[in-house]
Amino acid sequence: MVPFFIFQIFINTLIVYYFDEISKIINLFDIPDKNRKLHKHKVASIGGCLVFFNIVLFLIYYLYNFVFYKYHLNYFEFREFIFFLLFITLFFATGFFDDKFNLNSNIRLILYFFFISILIFFDKSIIIKNINFSFLPNVIDISYMSVLFTILAFLLFINAFNMFDGINLQSALYSIFIFLVFIYKGIYIELSILILISILFFLYLNFKNKCFLGDNGTLLISFIISYFFIKSTLLYRAFYADEIFLVMLIPGLDLLRLAVLRIWHGKHPFKPDRNHIHHILLNKFGFLKTTIILNIIIVIPCIIAYYFGHFIYLVGFSILSYFLIIFKYSTKNS
Repeated sequence: MVPFFIFQIFINTLIVYYFDEISKIINLFDIPDKNRKLHKHKVASIGGCLVFFNIVLFLIYYLYNFVFYKYHLNYFEFREFIFFLLFITLFFATGFFDDKFNLNSNIRLILYFFFISILIFFDKSIIIKNINFSFLPNVIDISYMSVLFTILAFLLFINAFNMFDGINLQSALYSIFIFLVFIYKGIYIELSILILISILFFLYLNFKNKCFLGDNGTLLISFIISYFFIKSTLLYRAFYADEIFLVMLIPGLDLLRLAVLRIWHGKHPFKPDRNHIHHILLNKFGFLKTTIILNIIIVIPCIIAYYFGHFIYLVGFSILSYFLIIFKYSTKNS
């Protein structure tokens, strides 16, 4: 795998060098509207394209080695891996068309529901039938609502991650942290390194304000993260439920708070606005401090929990931190 990763780094370096030409060919830009999108000039919204291209490169490498050397991925059989790539492509394509044509929120939600339902139908090992908390001696049986719960778990994180992507570096740093967790746990190491490298190159472009992740990126990455968490927990018991909850907590809380507020004000729960936690912090502290604060309340509790255990106590700390920020710095704007 090391030769491939070296080759991947070389190819991504070329992509960064010729990025302006590549972005013009793809022709997918985020245009400022002086309302919700306040960046000064149009920015290529192809971060997901970069990650997806890296996955395609890996697929070519994997197929070659599978045919000639019978190479197998850890944690993936051949057919299972191809099936997984099919759904990666579906979510990436949905995000790409959403960026291009601004799909209706209800249509997007229906498509997500449809894709995940098909995934569950063909892969029963992805269905969550019980929940295992670190602080409880026994697992909680939810087999009576397992399919619905599994679909909901996917939908919640996909939408939470999509809404969390609002300022430069935010989603990239959060994704890097999560894939480092997978590597630390020894789960899907090859694919985690592959995606990590591609996100690091995107991070540079995003820092230079030359590229946004776009819905094509948020849908692609959030689906992969959700799949890895659920699959590794069910098959290998890699995570406790409260452990996953802690990692995903801040985007999830923001999704819940905004959905409730929007419904209260008669708006669609997924209608975009500028009331996210990153917008609230940005108005008060500016970009750099906002990035630092968000990483502190997301990453630091997780690191402490991994070192000392007691995930449930750190969940309480993160919830308290989140709502203290919201109550102290949010405005009355809806």
